[in-house]
Amino acid sequence: MNHSCLLVESPQVRMLCDPWFEGSAFGDGWRLLAEHSHRLGDIGCDYIWLSHEHPDHFSIPTLRQLDSPRRFIYQKTSDNKVRQYLLANGHSCIEMDEATPHVFGDIRKTVYVSDGYDSASVIEFPDGSTLLNANDARLELGGNIGRIRSRHPRIDLLAAQFSYANWAGNEGDDSTPVDQQQLVIDRLKTYIAQFQPKKIILFASFVYYSHEENFYWNRNWLPRVMEALQEHADRIIVPRPDQAFDMADLAGQDFSEENRKSMAFWQAAASGIQAVDRSNRDIRLDDIRQAYRHFFSETWSLNAMSTVVTGQNRDFSLVVRLPDLAQDLRLYLFEERLELCPAEEEPEPDITVSAETLCFLLRNKFGRGTVSINSRIQFNYPSAHRFFIFFFIPYANNIGSYFREGRLDAARLRSIARTSVMMSILKASPAAALNFEKDMQAFA
Repeated sequence: MNHSCLLVESPQVRMLCDPWFEGSAFGDGWRLLAEHSHRLGDIGCDYIWLSHEHPDHFSIPTLRQLDSPRRFIYQKTSDNKVRQYLLANGHSCIEMDEATPHVFGDIRKTVYVSDGYDSASVIEFPDGSTLLNANDARLELGGNIGRIRSRHPRIDLLAAQFSYANWAGNEGDDSTPVDQQQLVIDRLKTYIAQFQPKKIILFASFVYYSHEENFYWNRNWLPRVMEALQEHADRIIVPRPDQAFDMADLAGQDFSEENRKSMAFWQAAASGIQAVDRSNRDIRLDDIRQAYRHFFSETWSLNAMSTVVTGQNRDFSLVVRLPDLAQDLRLYLFEERLELCPAEEEPEPDITVSAETLCFLLRNKFGRGTVSINSRIQFNYPSAHRFFIFFFIPYANNIGSYFREGRLDAARLRSIARTSVMMSILKASPAAALNFEKDMQAFA
């Protein structure tokens, strides 16, 4: 249908997956290459499944198109935010336990959660055929590849993201985007080798960076992916809106001509893109101070500082450069203290963002994830990990994980190194690895 949206149909059930048809996503960072392809209220379906909370899957502007109650399906979560939103807007929501099959009409559906919030879905049809919708879940985490293989040895159709969906290098860094894209290609090759699907749909990447701060990021990675997967060319499906796939005899279907049409469709859509989103230039230092007070108060009312603070990290801070205000700030994590850095000091910033983005980070627990994805940020590679440490606790709070007793587990904090952003930075900068380890010791 568009981006990550599929309409799955069996003799008894029509299930729509991850509808996003209009509006921006990730703090005005992304827009669809083919916006307004459909109106959600006009699509007949029995259920709508949302794979996770990210706004290119759980799109509130798209959901607002509904003028009547619908039945939604979502994974069971501890924070319960998505379900509460749906119920508050008159819909019903079936919660699915992770890795537990659930029957909907004549199909059986099982979800597998990766990294605490992303979920993939396996749908088994009455004729025995099977669809694995991996979307952008990292199935290599948490042993999910092995679990899915053991429970679903037959995968007829696999749908997976074909491009990275996060920050992949500062402006002018040409090697990190290539490295990030190679990680996705390697993941696709792993999926093909492990699941042996008859066909694989390349999707969940039909977007562009739409903001004046990140528009320079736009690249067309689809030809590179097609070239990298050339040995599997007979398995690949490049979709476009309203294209239909028959699960029967997938192996015998030739999509080469359809793929050429789809490549031309997306190339034409990308040719007309432009930066349509702009920064709010009315944010002032007083707004940032107020947002920082909110951040500090909320973080340490929901969590116990004693679970994190040590004698070695008590002065931990984040240095932020704000080009639009021509100002550097130092924000402390364990003391309510925001300092203006004198111009003559010229401190090395950990991150460079607009004042609007800094306020967004401080006011929203999910801010770290959004800014890591929308790329409205420049990192100082040797100290980039300090951004992830500073916002680690509110980001965990956003998915229902709180720190009130004992100590923040060191292995949990070290998960920072497994984020896609830090994987590339640690590879690119020897100093980053040394500084990361030094700060990990301070938090141990």
